[in-house]
Amino acid sequence: MISRVLIVDDEPLARERLAELTRRHAPDASLREAGNGADAVTLIGSWRPEVVLLDIQMPGGTGFDVIETVGTDRMPATLFISAHDEFALQAFEVAAVDYLLKPFDDARFATAWKRVSERVATGAVLEQARILGAMLGARTPAGAADEKPTASASRTPVGGRWADRIVVKHDQRTMVVMLAEVQWIESDGNYVVLHAGKERYQVRETLTSLESRLDPRRFLRVHRQTIVDMRAMKELQPWFGGDQIMILRDGTRLKVSRNYRAEVAKRLAGET
Repeated sequence: MISRVLIVDDEPLARERLAELTRRHAPDASLREAGNGADAVTLIGSWRPEVVLLDIQMPGGTGFDVIETVGTDRMPATLFISAHDEFALQAFEVAAVDYLLKPFDDARFATAWKRVSERVATGAVLEQARILGAMLGARTPAGAADEKPTASASRTPVGGRWADRIVVKHDQRTMVVMLAEVQWIESDGNYVVLHAGKERYQVRETLTSLESRLDPRRFLRVHRQTIVDMRAMKELQPWFGGDQIMILRDGTRLKVSRNYRAEVAKRLAGET
């Protein structure tokens, strides 16, 4: 009988639903929740849950980061939860890991719960460690290791490739925004706002965290609160105090801080 279950998801409503579904199948289990990867790692180490319901996409660190930090051989039986993320789904399929793809219904949860319960009952820890190792390795697409980044690409792409889409969660909906459609991104506290034409999408993530997943050959920070897809730029104009104004092709005007002017100049000169 499963006695301790940890639910890891950055959305309170998602955690609430997962808790409700878990109680139907394990009414006597003690439940705890974590809203981010760091808290999940702490609870796995201190509370030692038997089962973890682990969301893959979270601001400030993914479910994959949780696994790598804890270690594949120390992870409890894990049921993965994901929205439409190509890297996650590829990893799950290659490793034959059961996962819940949002949105899922009660019957799908019941099937997944039965499988993870059987894993706990049989004590298949070594088998899970092998599976998790295969899953982490499957995040890197074939041939990706042979790619040589440009001089400006000092960051390392997650899973061997830069992100090409962002999953946006709003209320109980999940939307996929392709980065090819995004002209610029601005910081808004603990959120970022993606500007794609006339559409605006808010994502609960810091600008720095998101920047680490963006292709630096396309996206460039021009202000501490702004990142721009340089393909959307039309012209630069001087401004006060050493700043500049960048005008995008749709007429949007963005401030280029003097701290970022040199990097913008290098990009325009083709030096990075």
